[in-house]
Amino acid sequence: KTSGKKKVLFVCIGNMIRSQMAEGFARNGGSAFVEAYSAGVRHTGMVSEEAVHVMMEKGIDIQRQHSKGFDEVPLGEMDYIVNMSGYANEKVFPASLPAKVISWKIGDPLGGSIAQFRTVRDEIGTRVDELLRQIWREAAGQN
Repeated sequence: KTSGKKKVLFVCIGNMIRSQMAEGFARNGGSAFVEAYSAGVRHTGMVSEEAVHVMMEKGIDIQRQHSKGFDEVPLGEMDYIVNMSGYANEKVFPASLPAKVISWKIGDPLGGSIAQFRTVRDEIGTRVDELLRQIWREAAGQN
């Protein structure tokens, strides 16, 4: 942990919508104290155009992010893992991981309307804000 920042991994199924949005929000709102990552259980290799579009509406550019699997992120170094995949944590992550694993039930807007993408974006934005505040408080309490 050379940077002193907390590492947070957001996970969904394809790493093309929800976890990409969450990574964008976390980078935007927490870059001073958090390193944000995202990955997919079965990553698709692409980021949804709708996800890019609705994040741009909030002034957050995620178009340079790319879809990744667990092999492309430092999984063992994570402090927090947010699981939005809908799969049970123990089916997705090795029990030996030191990270604090959090589950969020957020619907997948894939194939839905742009309004559904906005609803999911706003829910993720609110939850990422809450998580960043929690991480900030925990970090402050330790120092």
